[in-house]
Parts: sequence; C-alpha cells; structure tokens
Amino acid sequence: MIKFREMKPDDLTHIARVNVDTFRATHQGIVPDRLMNDLSYETAEHRLERMLGKTGRDSAIFVADHDGSVVGYAMGGLAREDLTPFLGELYGIYIVPAYHGKGIGRQLVALVVKHLHTQGLHSMFVWVFSDNVPARRFYEALGGHVVHQRRIFLAEHEVSETAYGWSTMDIVLG
Repeated sequence: MIKFREMKPDDLTHIARVNVDTFRATHQGIVPDRLMNDLSYETAEHRLERMLGKTGRDSAIFVADHDGSVVGYAMGGLAREDLTPFLGELYGIYIVPAYHGKGIGRQLVALVVKHLHTQGLHSMFVWVFSDNVPARRFYEALGGHVVHQRRIFLAEHEVSETAYGWSTMDIVLG
C-alpha cells in the first residue's frame, strides 16, 4: 500500500536515489548524455539539501512510500523566480517509472498545492523540458496551461523548457 506523507530527514538519501534514477529513465535523449553521465546520488543529495536550505520553511517535500520504500516525491514552495502572476512553484516531481500511471503524481501534486495554500499562495507554475511529452501531458491533465517558454544551457547544449501555470489550483485538488 502506498502512503503519502511529508518528508522526514532520513528520507533525503532515498529521495536523491529516486531523483537520479527517474531523471535518467525519463530524460534520456532530452538532455545531453554528458549531464546523464555526471549524475550521482551523492551530488543529488547535496543539491537537494542546498535547495531546502535556500527555500526554508516556505517549501515542503512530500513522498510516496510503498512499504517503507520511497517511490516518488514532489516538492514545492514560494516561487524561486518571478513568473508573474504565479506566486508558488512546483519545484519538481519524480516517480520511479514502475509506479507511473497509478495516480501517485496527482496525489503528490495535490499535497504540494495544499501546502502552498497554507502559505497563502493560490497560484503556481512548474518548468518542464519541452521535449518531455509525457510530463507535459500530465500537467495538462491537471489543468496546467503553457505560460512561458525559454531556452537554457545544460552541459553546453541548448535545451528548451516550458512553464505550465495554474492561476487557480482548485482543479488539481478536484
């Protein structure tokens, strides 16, 4: 049975594993191979620790726990950049591929939305690689609308990102 809960400090190592393993499985061919080859559990754990330190109490991480094993997580909080009129941000959501299509993503995003509401934030956005069609369809199914596009550089390669936004997040909770 899958249980949803807020992250505990000893989950960080497991979350880093989910992050790296899921990133590799879902972004192959989207991001440069060099970036994929440089991924490590230790680096992911340090990156997540730094991110949590910067965002502070405004942010939260929720996990999907299957019999004591973290199989997915989502994190969000106050927007880290100005993408007016959106005040909250879904920083990321990663679910082990074997658990895709089971409603876990929707549940995790709903927990982030509820957290944002407690922070007084009633709108949000998320960045997704433009070529990640399954993720884009997921956000569209949750009622997200394309609100911005940009090009970024990863490992010296240009990659396109798309921002999905929700001016009201009631549809996510529905």
